[in-house]
Amino acid sequence: MKRSLFILFFFAIAIKGFCQYDTTAPCLKTKTLPTFSLLSIDSVVFSQNILDTGKQTILMLFNPECEHCQKETERFLSMPEIFKKAQLVMISMESLEKTKLFSQRYQLEKNPCIYIGKDFKRFFIGYFMAQTIPVLAFYDQKKSLLFYKQGDVTEKEIQEKIK
Repeated sequence: MKRSLFILFFFAIAIKGFCQYDTTAPCLKTKTLPTFSLLSIDSVVFSQNILDTGKQTILMLFNPECEHCQKETERFLSMPEIFKKAQLVMISMESLEKTKLFSQRYQLEKNPCIYIGKDFKRFFIGYFMAQTIPVLAFYDQKKSLLFYKQGDVTEKEIQEKIK
């Protein structure tokens, strides 16, 4: 009896060892805009409830010191026409001080369709399974995922997704 239990235990451990870890990002499983809370650069917590329900939503996980993130921000700012149909939520992983300096550098507060905040709960790193930054997720007006990418997004990709 002990031998049978030992063999059964051994096989259970062996099978577990051959199981593969699920590498699918949760955003690709749920495919809906998540419930979130971010800390604004003014130290006020805001959530997805402030978003315009008539517009598409773009979530961008970024680091203010990342050159690729800076270029991506410049790309969005060079395309003001997209803000007629979409809003951008910029999610920082850095301190509020660095995030605020970034916002001031690009004068993001002048655009009412751009929301910027710190992910103080560190939710989005796991939700996007971020391996690199920036991470971008485009959602339609019904808050369904249209497009997800880690790394730079081209102007053409942005234009194709914002309709």
